[in-house]
Amino acid sequence: MTNSHPDLESEQAYLDVAYSYLDAMRDAARRLAKGYSSVGQGGTHQARLEREAAEETSRRRLGSLEIGDLPLCFGRLDLEDTQTHYVGRISVTDDDHTPVVIDWRAPVAEAFYRATAIEPMDVVRRRHFLSKANEGRVLVGIDDEVFDQEAVDDAGYEVMGEGALLSALNRERTGRMGDIVATIQSEQDKAIRAPLAGVLVVTGGAGTGKTAVALHRAAYLLYTYRDRLVNDGVLLIGPNTLFLRYIDQVLPALGEQDVQLSTAISLKPQYSVRSADDSEVAHIKGDARMAQVIKRALNDREHALAKNVAVVLDGTILRLRKDFSNRVVEKAKAARGRHNEKRIRVLRTVTDHLLSQYQKARVDVIEDDPEVIKELGRRIRAIPEIRAALIRMWPTLSGAELLHDLFSFPSLIASAASGILEPEEYELLARERQDDVRKVKWSESDLALIDEADSLLGPIESSRAKLNQKPRVADPDAAQVVAELGVEGFFSPDELAQRYADPRDGGFIGSDEPRTFGHVVVDEAQDLSPMQWRMLVRRCPSGSMTVVGDFGQASTAGSASSWDAVLKTLDERRPSDVVTLSVNYRTPAEIMAVAHGVLAAGAPDIKPTRAVRETGVWPKFEKVESGDLVLAAGEAARQAIAIGGTVAVVAPRPHHLDLVAALADVGAVTATVDALDAPVGIYDARGAKGLEFDHVIVVEPTQLVTSDALGLRLLYVVLTRATQNLTVVHSEPLPESLLPDRVVAPAS
Repeated sequence: MTNSHPDLESEQAYLDVAYSYLDAMRDAARRLAKGYSSVGQGGTHQARLEREAAEETSRRRLGSLEIGDLPLCFGRLDLEDTQTHYVGRISVTDDDHTPVVIDWRAPVAEAFYRATAIEPMDVVRRRHFLSKANEGRVLVGIDDEVFDQEAVDDAGYEVMGEGALLSALNRERTGRMGDIVATIQSEQDKAIRAPLAGVLVVTGGAGTGKTAVALHRAAYLLYTYRDRLVNDGVLLIGPNTLFLRYIDQVLPALGEQDVQLSTAISLKPQYSVRSADDSEVAHIKGDARMAQVIKRALNDREHALAKNVAVVLDGTILRLRKDFSNRVVEKAKAARGRHNEKRIRVLRTVTDHLLSQYQKARVDVIEDDPEVIKELGRRIRAIPEIRAALIRMWPTLSGAELLHDLFSFPSLIASAASGILEPEEYELLARERQDDVRKVKWSESDLALIDEADSLLGPIESSRAKLNQKPRVADPDAAQVVAELGVEGFFSPDELAQRYADPRDGGFIGSDEPRTFGHVVVDEAQDLSPMQWRMLVRRCPSGSMTVVGDFGQASTAGSASSWDAVLKTLDERRPSDVVTLSVNYRTPAEIMAVAHGVLAAGAPDIKPTRAVRETGVWPKFEKVESGDLVLAAGEAARQAIAIGGTVAVVAPRPHHLDLVAALADVGAVTATVDALDAPVGIYDARGAKGLEFDHVIVVEPTQLVTSDALGLRLLYVVLTRATQNLTVVHSEPLPESLLPDRVVAPAS
């Protein structure tokens, strides 16, 4: 639908020119990338590095210019000094490199989001452009805000409009999250543009735009601090793979390709989660005290021999005594480094001690030849009794092996946990031992404990002696290429050498150390346990984080109790700030009136948010017989399809297959990321976290969640996924907090 603003035609003409320059920039980048990719693979090592780096840089540039059907420009600022700036998704310049559209992240664009009638920031008029859906080049409306009426009159500006934000809020969803770059509000912009250093906590109730703020902040930080972040990268942690698929189009649409998306589970990709802990066990495993338990468990594996060991080699008796082994172990414990790294020290000390005995006994026979002595050392270490002694004193371990051994023996658990956990707590950690650690069915909580153990142990490879291995030095060709191409913001010399190592040189030998990042963004942060937070700290040495969440939606056993507790785990000595988003832009006031009754029961200390929209449509509650439950839910879904927009059915898992069968003719999908793009997606309560839909049908809420505080918070999450309509279908009695007398009237 268009409006009749008198400037519509002239502004469309300006945008057409801007798009022509964007097309030219994109064509130039495409030609450059194609030119590099078509060059042959011969030449010197430096030439190959230069070619690969230039191709990668040009492809990144091309990726940042590919905006698809999204609108390039979404607004204009008219300032008191008569300057005019067009604000858009990315920067576009003309042939003389004069800005035609400025990037929304540039400092001059800040006033587009922050100017108010009280603090106009030199803005006379702020203009919002409304584009045609799925055809961003076509301008269909203009919405104006005036901050200085006299200046507007003097300049002869035309003014009209009814609010770009509400127009965007009422638009149908697509099944994927869209950016809010055209409608960022002042309190959101404050969080997005906060300084890089330290920890920024962005909190607020359902619908306040926390996820959108987190994504736009990642894009803003990469733009503003590119020289510091592009090499180290930015990591974004989400609650599940559905959520990551839901948001995966936002950052590329903002011109950024350099953010890695992951879940906490995926930080340990070599392990699969194949079991689930009950809430009590999950709470214990997530507790920060488990770090002390694991540290003590490792200490228990570093110990002296229980008795003296004597072996015979070539007729010579070699003795390894208890007191000597004790001195070796204590000295190794006091040394710097991690467990596996220090095993080399233990191995060499024991080998040298036994070798000295052999040499003294056979001084007339042994040759003073380094190779002969080296071979003799290998023979000593290969003696079964010596191998067993070394394993007892200082075994080579992975985090999984340490944890599996610990939980397999109640005596080991008691030794490691006594005085840290209560007996009734640590006794719950015991489980049946497997004959192979690869057969263990790990839980989600286990992975954080494995990561903790790995951080103390170090890589397995570090326990092996690196004989005659020369230290790795920087590749001078890589350093020269980085300097000559001016790509310091995209590659370091080491990264370039690693990425494009010559296969004929054996390639780059990597490590199993976890990758670290320059900044970490955590969404749905309220559901992470203290042990999972420790995982993230290890991946962010700078301590620069954006933490996004709402403890009113905390619904995972073992999660941290408050933002203060989170900040303490992250290191309370680092600078931190908390930004609270107070306005619910997503969910209508009528739905929030119902949801706030549940929130009051599940999280009475959390302040409700204020919804900006009222639709006049209240949630529907439909009581049916149990045999009619699936039929009624299916009918509600069909009615929603007829209205238009995205439709989600949130139901207990036992009903999913029946719901898919009942809605097969309209393309219902469950259990996979394909549900996001289906006409009807069927989800369980946790799978719906972080998502939003135009229409939500909640099936049997009493079965969907438990009646404790965590369950009620999860129910609150489910109810607040809807942006237009909410229907509750049930055969069992509703939870007390959902009854009509618990409805909280919309705040004025």
